[in-house]
Amino acid sequence: MQYPQCAFPTSGAGFNGVVTRPLERSARGQDAAATQTLVVCGVQLRPLTGAAFHGGLKLSGLPLKLFAEPPAPRDGQPAAPRRDFVFDPDYELASPVWDPHSCATYLFLGNAVLRLSGDDTVTLVAGDIEESGHVDGPGGVARFTDFCHLVSDGAGALYVADVGRLRKLQLPPAQTGVQRRLALAAAGLGLAAAAGGALPGGRGAAADEVVVSTLALQLPPGADVRGLAFDSGSTEAGRGGSLIYATPHALYRLRLGANTAAAAPVLLAGAAGVRGAVDGQGPDARFSGISGLAVDAEGAVWVTDNHGVAATAVRRVAADGTVTTVIASIKEMYWYPAILPNGRLTMCSNNNLHVLDLGITPPTNCNTAPPPPPTGPPPRTLPGDFGALLDQQPDGTADVTIVVGGRTFYVHRLILSARSDYFRQLFGGSFADSGAQQLSLPDSDLDALPFVLLFVYTGAVDIPAAQAQAVAELADRLLLPELCQLAVAVVEASVSAGTVVGLLLWAEACGPAFSELLSRLKAWYVGHHETVLEEAPDTVERLAEQRPVLMVELMRGGVRASRWMRTC
Repeated sequence: MQYPQCAFPTSGAGFNGVVTRPLERSARGQDAAATQTLVVCGVQLRPLTGAAFHGGLKLSGLPLKLFAEPPAPRDGQPAAPRRDFVFDPDYELASPVWDPHSCATYLFLGNAVLRLSGDDTVTLVAGDIEESGHVDGPGGVARFTDFCHLVSDGAGALYVADVGRLRKLQLPPAQTGVQRRLALAAAGLGLAAAAGGALPGGRGAAADEVVVSTLALQLPPGADVRGLAFDSGSTEAGRGGSLIYATPHALYRLRLGANTAAAAPVLLAGAAGVRGAVDGQGPDARFSGISGLAVDAEGAVWVTDNHGVAATAVRRVAADGTVTTVIASIKEMYWYPAILPNGRLTMCSNNNLHVLDLGITPPTNCNTAPPPPPTGPPPRTLPGDFGALLDQQPDGTADVTIVVGGRTFYVHRLILSARSDYFRQLFGGSFADSGAQQLSLPDSDLDALPFVLLFVYTGAVDIPAAQAQAVAELADRLLLPELCQLAVAVVEASVSAGTVVGLLLWAEACGPAFSELLSRLKAWYVGHHETVLEEAPDTVERLAEQRPVLMVELMRGGVRASRWMRTC
């Protein structure tokens, strides 16, 4: 299928990202667009007009005029006039992102993160332009090694890919213009405490500083993050806010929230270390070399997938992990995909800004004006409060403990009883453990229990493929059928020629609760038995040795399928 497309050539430096930001009324005429789209070109930000409408696009040759943040006034002196922001010619801007929480745009310059305010003032908020390293802490202390991508969760945090790591930049609480000026004035007078910051010589970050930390995420050896996007979630898919990140050949989802530190990534599509260009669902799909991600309003991920010497494919990954190639090949290597307010997809290269009209539904942050400054704490939710209660343990409210593998989990008898028939019967009956303050769950997987407890307290959990079988078993044992079904779905999504025999043996051993999964695994094996024989013959030998009766059943199923195919 042919799609409308166009390209804008560079005027020297390459393109390194596109961002759309709302405009304040004072910055636009009555009939002018409510948003402004900016294209990063070297150390310039060039406006792209027409990005909010289905009409002509025009890339301005005149860059945005940027200003340095003036020093805080001292001793009653008037504010200093604004001066131009001077860029270091050895570095380029890259990866711009709009953040509705702070009503500002953030982007890279060298090894630093800059903030672009609505009045086009540029402020360095984290890192150092020239000095590199890996240091967490307040913005002026923090150091970065090699930026790749920057995204916002819209709720007060930025996330950055930095040499095989994901790092979080916690933004300060949103301030009104008056609060900001008072804080600057107080800081200028040496009144750090009055401004809400740390006292001179003290430790910690000031109240208006960014704080950088590194997520406890283990990437495969040698697998750098090649793309990063934020998915705010959709009720239809039952997802919460999460990061979507890519290694060269696979996409993963990392759930954000109160339990981010303990969350494990879930494979969305592709296979780590396996290169290819194959459409399919989840682990059956293949990518050649992912270079960037963008998420639309439906939760679909748009991927730039580089292949060959100088060519790029555009591929769509649905919320369920189904990969579809939309455009097989566009000449040149592209990166930093972004979705314009009119739904068009942009991609950047050293030579062109490429624009494609693919009929994408743009994310809401492309079309809405910045929200008013928060007037109070964020709204509370029941799952959020109960998840926070679980995270805070032990805090004196827990009345029972669960011991698994030498580790103690502090929990609440009432919550367990309300959510699990197993615990309701245990605590409410005549069992010896009904009044116990400490319970033991022998033969339970230590790594599975945190996911089970998170589901019990919040009703939602992202289950990593590596823990899905253990979670399914424990959920079945604790009479949590909904969680068991969620875990079984994750297990089933990981079926391949190399894993199907092991899963068959496991599901059969688990008993009646897994009979439906066992039937589907049998059908999968029968439909792919030739592939299994070619790619994993040792597993077939294992099946014949351990479960000859099951092996005969599968062979009969294959014979019946072959007969049916011959009669069709």
